[in-house]
Amino acid sequence: MPHSLDPQLVAAYRRADELQAALGPAPKGIEEARRRAAEARRWWNEGGPAMAAVDECEIPGPFRAIPAVVYRPVAARTPQPVYVYLHGGGFRIGNPHSNDRQMRELAAAWGGVVVSADYAHVPEYVFPRAVEECAAIYRYLAEHGASLGVDGRRIAFGGSSAGASVALGAATHLGKEGAAYLRAGALVVGVYDDDGETGSMREYSGDPMLLSRDSVMATLAAYAPEPWMRADPRMRSVDADMSLLPPLFLASAEIDVLRDSSRALAAKLEAAGHPYRYKEYAGMAHLFFGFSRTVERAAECVGDIAAFLSEHLPLGPAGKAEGEAPPDSPSRG
Repeated sequence: MPHSLDPQLVAAYRRADELQAALGPAPKGIEEARRRAAEARRWWNEGGPAMAAVDECEIPGPFRAIPAVVYRPVAARTPQPVYVYLHGGGFRIGNPHSNDRQMRELAAAWGGVVVSADYAHVPEYVFPRAVEECAAIYRYLAEHGASLGVDGRRIAFGGSSAGASVALGAATHLGKEGAAYLRAGALVVGVYDDDGETGSMREYSGDPMLLSRDSVMATLAAYAPEPWMRADPRMRSVDADMSLLPPLFLASAEIDVLRDSSRALAAKLEAAGHPYRYKEYAGMAHLFFGFSRTVERAAECVGDIAAFLSEHLPLGPAGKAEGEAPPDSPSRG
């Protein structure tokens, strides 16, 4: 078994290959690739907990209406805290339904509202458009969250892979504005720099079962084609001012070319004395989070995010957070 991958993950990869093969020949264009990716996710999203409501909506953005899905685990009478999630997909594919099962699992385990949102994709848009769009989502929820049944003073953010990069970039963008409503971040297998020479890049490239260094570097070049973009702390998060961010949970996969990107960000947070939690999931590789239907450690990651959100955005009587800070006071720790 290559690189001691967890047997459940190996089986999940094989199942994913079967599902892809059943869809026919490889896609020829970006739109076909997006449709195919959505179809391939259907089986993985079957089952899981039921919600009181799952609603599609559009959030006003800087250059388009942004598609989103709102997951409400209970029929709350008062506005609830919200976690905004951005899907992965190499900055070019995926949609708000990509991790439908994980979003329902997370909402059920935590109890708050989960919003899975889209963001501007390559090749139609490049950096910093996705970051600007995501920042608009956070701002909209802060100002108009009540219209969606969420408390705009209590927002957490996150995402997986490319989505984690965009989500953190948007929080960095808003940090200079003193966005006290951003109370926590929970990020999975993100890309937080453009270093292609890390130990994990060298160790885990070359295996056809795993994400490759060449794929990552080509993806970053498409997302941030100019040198100034790759130097911007909204893309290169390891260079961000950590004091502008809320407490963070970083989830990484042991057997992933991007593992050391998460380690580097954790080291920056540690050096800054910033509140964070880092967890590396043994035997896991880059795509593991989306396989919670069959992979126990993926389900564990969902539970760990729920626990982190419960710590920083707890649900109290009548939907009020316990020990909630005033709206103009950022919560840290």
